[in-house]
Amino acid sequence: MGTSGHTGEIDFSFTIDPGPEQVTLSPGGASARVGVRVTPVGQPGAGQVRVVVGVDPDSGLTFPRNSLTVDSTDYPAGADARDDVLSFDAVTIDSDATPELSVEVTAGEQTPPEPTAVLFAVGSASCSVPVIIAGDD
Repeated sequence: MGTSGHTGEIDFSFTIDPGPEQVTLSPGGASARVGVRVTPVGQPGAGQVRVVVGVDPDSGLTFPRNSLTVDSTDYPAGADARDDVLSFDAVTIDSDATPELSVEVTAGEQTPPEPTAVLFAVGSASCSVPVIIAGDD
């Protein structure tokens, strides 16, 4: 279960939880989308919020595209984007639609076959989305 969030920018409370898809990446292989779902607590609403997405710098995961997708709308990352952290200002969230937020991630060729995660912070709410790194089985 995600953490409840409420910010001054969005005038409603919500939770964020990992998307329904299990994400498995192969070192040096294709990228995959990793995401969360926003669910209102009580009355739904709409507003803009800051979103930060990050990975452990030692995980071997990177973001091949510096953008966040909210349903079908893409938001470019801010100028402070790094290999392991992307930030997005003024992302429109309409909880009445139970939006899904996602980013694209890839595992470098030297990524160890250990569980890792992508962290999403949406306003004051945060949630880790597990990522499985496939081994040489």
